[in-house]
Amino acid sequence: MRTPCTRTPFWMVHCLVAVVTVASPAAAQTADSGKWEIEFHGGGMLPTNLTTGTVSLPGPGQAFTTAAIYPPPAPPVLVVASSRRESSWYFGDGAILFNQAAAALAPGAMTASFPGRITTLDPVLGRSLGERRREGSIGARVSRALTPRLSAELSVDYSLGMLQITQANSDSIEATRASFIAAFYGLITSNPGRVLKSLTSTATLESGNARQLFTSGALAINLRTSGDVIPYATVGASLISTTGNMPSVTLKGNYQFLNPSGSPINETDTVTVRDARDNRMVAGILGGGVKYHVSPRWGIRLDARVSLSKNAASTVLDATPNVALGLLPAGRLVLNADPTVVFSNNSTDPVTAIGVTAVAASTLTGPALTGLRTFSGSGVSSHTNITAGIFWRF
Repeated sequence: MRTPCTRTPFWMVHCLVAVVTVASPAAAQTADSGKWEIEFHGGGMLPTNLTTGTVSLPGPGQAFTTAAIYPPPAPPVLVVASSRRESSWYFGDGAILFNQAAAALAPGAMTASFPGRITTLDPVLGRSLGERRREGSIGARVSRALTPRLSAELSVDYSLGMLQITQANSDSIEATRASFIAAFYGLITSNPGRVLKSLTSTATLESGNARQLFTSGALAINLRTSGDVIPYATVGASLISTTGNMPSVTLKGNYQFLNPSGSPINETDTVTVRDARDNRMVAGILGGGVKYHVSPRWGIRLDARVSLSKNAASTVLDATPNVALGLLPAGRLVLNADPTVVFSNNSTDPVTAIGVTAVAASTLTGPALTGLRTFSGSGVSSHTNITAGIFWRF
């Protein structure tokens, strides 16, 4: 059974309530007890994690036409198909194109259809990567009585709760990572003439250690001006600062294989998703509480206040495609599908096949993306801080 001082996010509240029940009879507040107060307190921070916001994912890659003679060693058959330059297979149009090509693949004597598909990372990109959870808080407060009814306060509160990657995002990231392996294994081995050398897909999650510091100024309005128990209301403003590192995740996929002609393919797909919410924001404060004067010089305060600010959630994306060029013998692979996917160790120089000029470059040659904002939060976010503390008057 829990005792009053069981350690929870509100453990100090329980302890101070116990103190009140055994404290000596309170002495009324007197005029000569001083106008200044200093307080130390602890309690629990209750944040909200809004899901509303604007999603802005990258659009389709640049379209190009490619051609190939397929499939050797059968009589020459010219295959002309469209493809798009993609920055990654893990999300957006890259995942769409891969799945479209896999579905449209024409089975033949040397190629079989395969079931592997890429599970897109888009759900992660379309929401906040991290969330704040309920946790304890500690702080200090200095106040000065301006009149018997009004006091000015300056307080500093530190939330012990860290910004962490949500479970839904962790599950989606793992699904995308694993699907990369299944999809490319199916594609590469769908032709027995290809030789798989290496296939990897990793997800590195950085949980970060971002916490919040609240620096606040407020006006306390006493609802009573005399007696041992003084209820009050609070209104003010706060600067919310984030300290530490934000959470992020990096997905990295690589495939290396030999075409039936012996030409090597080596391509790497790297994607980083970061929580990039503002490090500082201004909030309004509403709240209230009660003071219990144990003596003219010290007492106990129970306080609850809500900080209201804009929803600063933000998700940004980096993507770095890398295709190894100059490998020998030179060559490329074009899937017998439309739209298609191209793998090549050649440059972007055009090639001609049976009178048709087409692009020789790999599909994974889209532009690198840096700091692309895919989600911006909207609405009003709140942080409710419930504390209990001891104050001294001087």
